[in-house]
Amino acid sequence: MSLYRGVLAVVCVAAFAVGVRAAEQPAADRGLVGYWTLIGDCKDHSGNGHHAKNHGAKLDTSDFSGQDCYLEVPDAPTLRFGTGDFALSAVVSTPPELTDVAGDLVTKFDPARRKGLNLTINASAPGYNGPSNARHLFFGLDNDSAGKWTDCGRPGGKTHISDALTVFNGDLYAGTTDGLSESDWAHVYRYKGTQDWEDCGRLGTGKTRGVYAMIVHDGALYAATSASHGGQPATVDFGHVYRYRGGQDWEDIGQPGANYRLNSLASFQGKLYVTGFNIGPDPGHCYAYEGGTQWKPCGEFKGWPHSMAVNDGRLYVGYPQGEVYAYDGNAWENLGNPLGTFSECNQVHSLGVYQGELYMGSWPKGKVAVLRKGKWVDLGRLGDATEVIALTVYNGSFYAGSIPRAEVFRFDGDGGWTSMRKLFDPPGYVPVPVGSGAKAVEDWSRASSLAVFQGKLFASTATCYRTMLDSPPKDDIRGKVYSFATGAAVSVDKDLGPGWKHVAAVRERRELKIYVDGELAATSPIEDDKLDIACDAPLRIGFGPQAHFCGKIRDVRLFNRAISKDEVRALNVASKDVRSN
Repeated sequence: MSLYRGVLAVVCVAAFAVGVRAAEQPAADRGLVGYWTLIGDCKDHSGNGHHAKNHGAKLDTSDFSGQDCYLEVPDAPTLRFGTGDFALSAVVSTPPELTDVAGDLVTKFDPARRKGLNLTINASAPGYNGPSNARHLFFGLDNDSAGKWTDCGRPGGKTHISDALTVFNGDLYAGTTDGLSESDWAHVYRYKGTQDWEDCGRLGTGKTRGVYAMIVHDGALYAATSASHGGQPATVDFGHVYRYRGGQDWEDIGQPGANYRLNSLASFQGKLYVTGFNIGPDPGHCYAYEGGTQWKPCGEFKGWPHSMAVNDGRLYVGYPQGEVYAYDGNAWENLGNPLGTFSECNQVHSLGVYQGELYMGSWPKGKVAVLRKGKWVDLGRLGDATEVIALTVYNGSFYAGSIPRAEVFRFDGDGGWTSMRKLFDPPGYVPVPVGSGAKAVEDWSRASSLAVFQGKLFASTATCYRTMLDSPPKDDIRGKVYSFATGAAVSVDKDLGPGWKHVAAVRERRELKIYVDGELAATSPIEDDKLDIACDAPLRIGFGPQAHFCGKIRDVRLFNRAISKDEVRALNVASKDVRSN
């Protein structure tokens, strides 16, 4: 670091401590193009006039409710960084108990052109599952890039089914189903890089064939066991939920009711929830974990609760007779069939949040709908999909996984859905129509789970139906995991935890960096040093492609240059004066 920068960092800290505003210092000399304290006002205190318009944030306490509120700064030439270096710094706080996805911190992104930048806090919400309550930082840039796919191998090497990709404590985990023998059933694997996976052990000793449900809750990894996908539940035991203890050790925390399939886990209002179903006249249930091995029923449905999500203070459950239900912690509300009729939608297989709204994926038409101002809006079919099984946001865009080609789609708004890749696409393959029978759909394939890890989107693959008894051939993609990368992105895959944090995101030459509380937390190379992110979209604080932020944001600073490690540390020290309620 130059002597000038070293002296500048010390001056900045001292100036902040005595209450001197940034506007009183020569902003151009420091490269500061925007400074919003967000304590009492949303003015730009850099002296550059980039004042924000407030859309409902409580600036007396710096509160962003997670529902509709954010700040908007009009576009200006000085806020377009193009291919150049820049840096973001902010002080943020999230509550201990999340009732929403954490959401976006600072964004300047045009979704139609897929161009700009995003700094957000996200968490795994794999496949059928609701979101974890881990808080992972993500910093991404894009300019309508095509993206690159990479084969990441087959967890365990013996199964056609890989599910429930979940990020926990800096690692990616995958559940598997229908191994070759009983000892191969219901294993979880940890990704070790390239195409290598480490066995984290089998969940219990019961006759349960697989793991479809897995999330992070309050700093621990949880997974649940189930029957075969499409097999006969009467041949297996009821599902249990387990807590990961490390290595190959899993603690059994109980059996939620008499359910052959425990399909989905979610974290909501500080509690762990699971959905299950049984074959026969018994209804499906939702259960809340009460500690020890105790589970309490909190919802009863006419059918099999398939998927869960959390948004805007409510827990959502999908599938019962093609309907979606919302739970506020006390009572359930039936939100109806998203596509209007049972023939259009008789199963809700996925739920996800994009731009602060709840989306659902359905069977048997492979359609997606969004809940908008209390009404469902049909967003159309994804190619020739029959089922949409996973939904997530990655680097500013919304992605979906589907059946029967294990196909991954990107949502392009009014432009519809764009196929990113048919992961299962043998020559001449023509899927049979819905209703063709179990034997006929043996080759149907699922893009079974989506998760963001190491700045990339990971997709697992699986068969659609029936127990697979033979070891998969080397050229069969089912049971494998793939990664997909667009633009440039970096993520902090360990939980930030609740409360106040100082975060900084830096683009410096051919590298992206994220700092947390003054320390370098993650880096990622920029393969294209010509990556141009200049766009005319407004700068938004507290909103973007993921959702409205749920928590507090203060002391947002934007620089038209890369700031050094020492400068980040100085900003972190200075930020401690604004970390108060």
